[in-house]
Amino acid sequence: MTQRPPDPDSLRYARYWEPVLAGPARRMLERIGDAPRDFLDVGAGTGSLTLAAAVRWPEAGIIGLDASAGMLSVARHQVATELPAAEGERFRWLAADARTMPLPDASVDVATSSFVLQLVADRPAVLAEIRRVLRPGGAFGLVTWIADELVIVADDVFAEVLEELGLGARSGGFRPSRTTDYETLDEARDELSAVGFEAIDVRPDQLRHAWTREAYLELKEHYDDRDVFESLDELGRARLRDVVRARWGELPDTAFTVCGPLVSAVARRPLTG
Repeated sequence: MTQRPPDPDSLRYARYWEPVLAGPARRMLERIGDAPRDFLDVGAGTGSLTLAAAVRWPEAGIIGLDASAGMLSVARHQVATELPAAEGERFRWLAADARTMPLPDASVDVATSSFVLQLVADRPAVLAEIRRVLRPGGAFGLVTWIADELVIVADDVFAEVLEELGLGARSGGFRPSRTTDYETLDEARDELSAVGFEAIDVRPDQLRHAWTREAYLELKEHYDDRDVFESLDELGRARLRDVVRARWGELPDTAFTVCGPLVSAVARRPLTG
């Protein structure tokens, strides 16, 4: 069966945004000591954490689940590109809702979720579903945002340039706090406990990522503000780049760094019940 090409929008996500989130996700994975028979990544996206788990546990069967078939098309491509062909047989890809996973009860030893729980409509329902598919004693690891508005000074300046050039008003900033983010570490601990997890170890973590000026301009042009650049002809795009570079040249390197609080947790399904 011919595998369809990777989804272009999801490829852009994998190139420009996934690396920003990779460090905290992998630190969470390292906290799970088990060597599972079966591993499940809930909200696998384009496969960064799924692939890291496959490398960490070379004997495990690997399941990547995501609501987006486009994202999973990139995950499949990543595995085919980065691992020997025979390794692909270890992977299953499920395009499905995390609230109703097409998996039997007690069918995986380890599950993870990275930067996904803030997106789901019913977080307790997803956590309960993860508990359902874990075997007794199985481990679940999560990492996601603590509510906080993340600001990159360079982003605010970029928004000012767009307005000055008559290219539309943008709010700037980087990532606004969401009502679906955890407010505190205790909130994460309480939710895990309420759906029946035990041995809950919740810790603070931090997302920190620094771009060079050119790398951040590339992210703006090809990901964050691709619509603006694509609305211009080549001369317009060149002018926008030149004005942005000139304005950014006045900024310190720290203006291209994002830093924000996270929650990282590992918990277990009880051996009984």
